[in-house]
Amino acid sequence: MDKELSKLELIEMLLHTTKETVLNKVRAILEEAQDDRMQNDAFYAMVDERREEYEHGQGESLSWEEVKQNARNAKK
Repeated sequence: MDKELSKLELIEMLLHTTKETVLNKVRAILEEAQDDRMQNDAFYAMVDERREEYEHGQGESLSWEEVKQNARNAKK
């Protein structure tokens, strides 16, 4: 089914429902999806910022050996 058609059908169903529980469940699902998207956006913004710092010689970089040693130390 076409995604846009599916959205329109869902909107129509929501407009005609009288059940508060249905509306609450839909709201909760949509709010959770929005929170996930916002978290992803924040994560990608942080990655972009760190990459730019690295490219300008401002960011911290570690060798693979240092990364492994830090991981081993963190387990202790």
